[in-house]
Amino acid sequence: SLKVNGPSQPILVRVGEDIQLTCYLSPKANAQSMEVRWDRSHRYPAVHVYMDGDHVAGEQMAEYRGRTVLVSDAIDEGRLTLQILSARPSDDGQYRCLFEKDDVYQEASLDLKVVSLGSSPLITVEGQEDGEMQPMCSSDGWFPQPHVPWRDMEGKTIPSSSQALTQGSHGLFHVQTLLRVTNISAVDVTCSISIPFLGEEKIATFSLSGW
Repeated sequence: SLKVNGPSQPILVRVGEDIQLTCYLSPKANAQSMEVRWDRSHRYPAVHVYMDGDHVAGEQMAEYRGRTVLVSDAIDEGRLTLQILSARPSDDGQYRCLFEKDDVYQEASLDLKVVSLGSSPLITVEGQEDGEMQPMCSSDGWFPQPHVPWRDMEGKTIPSSSQALTQGSHGLFHVQTLLRVTNISAVDVTCSISIPFLGEEKIATFSLSGW
């Protein structure tokens, strides 16, 4: 019987890049006369539906209208790629592709990770109500939620006095974190913002000498 295969690893794409979701039949089989659909957690409405050689626009989720392109040059071998244009944070998550033949659906799951590296951290000095001055590290444009530790120059984590993460209208995170400088022996500190599974970080260094 036919089996549907998709990528074995999560698909990693940055915000604004085009997404490629590829599925193929094993063994190879012509899928031109099949119904093929990509969906999220439910079959209807779908991300994209191919039926009778055409795109079924009426079954498409509103947020994907005008954003999907089916690459079908290998459809006679049962390989189809759905392109989703300009990745958004809301595209992040699980997808399924389903091939239907003779009223029987076979499916494969795909895991899409959408990421955005934000701006370089900016450190400013904020005056507090009690007169204490505190360094504040802020950065915009992260997805998913970033990891934001303060560290000394040996790489040891220093506790922050407060941390605020807010998600804007486009789904990207803005981060602000305050460092309480009392009881810190370090001369220089760094604010490090990273997305752990990506292995990339952005760093700003601040000198506490003279405090």
